Amino acid sequence: MTVVEARLQALTTTGTRTAVRRIVRHRTGRLLIAGDAVAAVLVVFLATLAGGVHRGPDALLFVPIWLAAVATTGDYRLPGSIALRGHRLLLAALVLPTAALLTAEAIGYPLSALTVTTVCAGTATLGMAGRRLLPAGPSYRVVVVGGAAALPGLVDRLVRTHPHRFAVVGACVAAGAPPRLGDLPLGQGLSSCPDIVLAGDADAVLLAPDPAIDPAAVRRLRWRLEDAGLAVFVWAGLDISPAGRTRLDLDDDLPLLHLDAPRRMGPTHAVKRLLDRALALLAVLLLTPLLLALVIAVRLDSPGPAFYRQVRVGRGDSRFTMWKLRTMHCDSDSPATLAALAAADHGSGPLFKIARDPRVTRLGYWLRRTSLDELPQLFNVVLGQMSLVGPRPALPAEVERYHPDVRHRLVVHPGITGLWQVSGRSDLSWEESVRLDQEYVDDWSLLLDLRIVVRTVGAVLRGRGAY
Repeated sequence: MTVVEARLQALTTTGTRTAVRRIVRHRTGRLLIAGDAVAAVLVVFLATLAGGVHRGPDALLFVPIWLAAVATTGDYRLPGSIALRGHRLLLAALVLPTAALLTAEAIGYPLSALTVTTVCAGTATLGMAGRRLLPAGPSYRVVVVGGAAALPGLVDRLVRTHPHRFAVVGACVAAGAPPRLGDLPLGQGLSSCPDIVLAGDADAVLLAPDPAIDPAAVRRLRWRLEDAGLAVFVWAGLDISPAGRTRLDLDDDLPLLHLDAPRRMGPTHAVKRLLDRALALLAVLLLTPLLLALVIAVRLDSPGPAFYRQVRVGRGDSRFTMWKLRTMHCDSDSPATLAALAAADHGSGPLFKIARDPRVTRLGYWLRRTSLDELPQLFNVVLGQMSLVGPRPALPAEVERYHPDVRHRLVVHPGITGLWQVSGRSDLSWEESVRLDQEYVDDWSLLLDLRIVVRTVGAVLRGRGAY
C-alpha cells in the first residue's frame, strides 16, 4: 500500500464527522419539507374559507405539488443563506402558477389564475418565515486542490463571495511552487490532500483542473474521496457563470460545459429595443409638465442654459450627444477648473469623482440625489442612441484609456439606469463598475432589465452614492 493509499484509507475510516454533517443537512431538509407542508395546508385552508377555493379536498393536491416544485430548486438538499433560500422559494412561486394553469387547461379543470398565484405567494411567504427560524444550513468545509497559478484567486473568491456555501479550511498545491495563502493550511502535491482534509475536518474537496496535474492521479484521488463520503466539486475555470446559458455537454471521456449564445444576440433583444423607444416616448409625453418645471427651476437657480450636453460613447464606439438637466455651474468643464480640482479626485481607473463637488449648484445636488437630472436622456432613448437599462454611458476620454477587456461593455447600448446604479452608483470602485457592466452584457435578459428597473426605484429613494 502506498503512502497516499494509506492516508486515504485513514480518511475513509474517519468519515464519521462527514456523515454527521450530512445527517444534519438532511435533518434540516426534512424540517423544511415539514414546514412547507404545514404552510401549504394552512394557505389552502384559508383560501377555502375565503371562498377562493371551492373544492377543499381537491385543493390539497397543491401540497405535494408545491413540495415537488421547491424540491426541484434544490432547497431541501443544498445549504444556503436566507437570501439564497428566499430566491429558491421565489422561483417556485413564479414558475408553479404557469405550470398549474397550463395543466388545468389541458385536463379541463377550472382553476383561477388569481387564486393559484395568491396561494403560491402566500405559501412562499410562510415558508420563508419558517426558514428564518431554522439554521440556514451548514456550509461545506472545503479543501481546494489545484495548480499554484489558480489557487490564490480561487481561494480569494470563495472567501469573499461564497462564505455562506464554502468555508475554506485548507489547500493543496498539486503543481507548481506553493503560493502565499496567508494562514491557510497548505499541502504540497496530491499526496498531501488526505492530511489537509483530516486536519481541517473537511467534508468537501474542490478540484481546479490544471494541465500539469496527472489526470490518472486526480481520478484515483476522486475515487477515494467519494468512498470516504466527501462531496467533490470541480471548478469550470470561468470567472463568471453566465446566467441561464450554461449546460453540461457530457461525453464518455470529455465532459464539457457548454455556453449558449448570449441572449442579446437573439430576437428578444429586438423586443427590448422596441420597448425602449415605446416606453421612453410614453414617459416623455407623461413627464413633459415635470420636465418644463425643472427647466424653469434650473434657469432660476443659476445662470446658464437649462440643459447640459456632452458627447458620450455608445454601442460599438459610436459617438452621440447625451442630454441632462444642468447640475453644475457653466464653467465646470473648463481646463482651469478641472486642474484646480485634480487633487480632490478620488475616482479609480479613468473615472473622475468628487464626493462634495464644489461645481454642483444648490438645485443640482437635489437633482442628482433624485436622479431627475437624467430625465432628458429619454430623448436619447427615443432616438435609439441609448437604452432604458444598460451600462453607464462613458466619456470618450475614458474609453481611450480602456483596457481591451473593458471595451466589451460597448457591445450594447448604454442605459439611463443599470446594475451600476442599483449597486452603489458613485460609491463603486472602477473595477466593481466594470464587473457589473460585463455581468450585464453577458447575462442580459428582459427579466434582468425588469429587476433592475424595480431596484432603481429603491436606489433613487435611498439616494446612496448619488453625487
